[in-house]
Amino acid sequence: MPLARASLRSFLHSAKSTLNNDVKQHSPVTFVIGNESADLDSLCSAVVLAYLRTYSPFSKSNTVYVPLANLPRADLSLRPELLPVLSHANLKLSDLITLSDLTKFPHHIPVEQMKWILVDHNALQGELGKIYHSRVVGCIDHHDEEYKVPWDCDTEPRIVRKSGSCSSLVLEYCKKDWNELGKQFGEEERAWNAELARLAIAPVLIDTQNLRDENKTTPTDTKAVRYLEGWIMAAEDGESYKTEDYFNEISRAKEDIGSLSLPDILRKDYKQWNESIANLGVSSVVKDVGFLIEKAGSEEKFFEAVKEFAKQRNLSLFSIMTTSNPDSVFKRELMVWGLDGKGVEAAKTFSADAEKKLGLAEWQNGALDVERDSEWRRCWWQKKVENSRKQVAPLLRTSLTSRG
Repeated sequence: MPLARASLRSFLHSAKSTLNNDVKQHSPVTFVIGNESADLDSLCSAVVLAYLRTYSPFSKSNTVYVPLANLPRADLSLRPELLPVLSHANLKLSDLITLSDLTKFPHHIPVEQMKWILVDHNALQGELGKIYHSRVVGCIDHHDEEYKVPWDCDTEPRIVRKSGSCSSLVLEYCKKDWNELGKQFGEEERAWNAELARLAIAPVLIDTQNLRDENKTTPTDTKAVRYLEGWIMAAEDGESYKTEDYFNEISRAKEDIGSLSLPDILRKDYKQWNESIANLGVSSVVKDVGFLIEKAGSEEKFFEAVKEFAKQRNLSLFSIMTTSNPDSVFKRELMVWGLDGKGVEAAKTFSADAEKKLGLAEWQNGALDVERDSEWRRCWWQKKVENSRKQVAPLLRTSLTSRG
């Protein structure tokens, strides 16, 4: 018998209670978790998928899927873009379930007690990956296939396909469930649909630049936005909701990082890959390199802060990718820093392989470049701006693993 539907806030409170009770009673727990960067796409996709799977009218079980934000609770404050999205969904940061909710348990939850469904990635990384990789039972992702998720996921999804946003793929998979739930036309249910739609549409708008980025936007994204707009306008005054206004509201919040320290900016949207030969880290930043240097106080202090950030994470290769819009022209910068022998060789390999693919051009006459036996750093303008971290990170990873 399917569970009775509730609001997003009630669902998250129920999921947190379920987690606590199931751990104490040694009952199975099914998590839905985004990637380690815990960006808007990962966070929203996890909640939306968990909600629609929990309340699916076609469910033959009473499973409560627990959406887990892949970061400590303190790091939620580094994501200002979350605030307007949660506000429109009648949620607060405190409603979200984070890794901090797991650490309160005195010991690791037994491996056999847990199941993991991945969204916005298809390989469980970091400490969670080391412990629970064998318990991954499904995924919905729009990155390159990593062949870590079993091909037969039984009743759970296994979708790895290109789209601008993972949220669009989540919606496509769950549309049948939502359509059935949507047959309840009470005022309360219409409000719940609008709140859920606000959550689901936000990452699609941000990741596709409101469907204007032709290099990222797919038909799946376009269909998702039109579908979700329908739920919002069915509950809200059509004159009061404008997709462009919502996109601008989230974008302004996302770019408001002036109050953050440089280390916080670097870890705000950070992903790490622990390869067999060495570790790679990539930070995506919504301001240019000049802003980062100014934030640090000088070039020397900038290098010191970045090097310390990489050292704390035992990185051999570290990259910073920036985006900016001077004079309404979208631009990208890319800095790659090899920090030891392995990293230097990988950085040189990346430079040779990626120069044409990414359209790399010298930045400020090589002002930030350095080349030594144990250190190699380059900063470029990335002319082929259609290539985001989804394209750049695999090239960096290959440059490392090819040295093995």
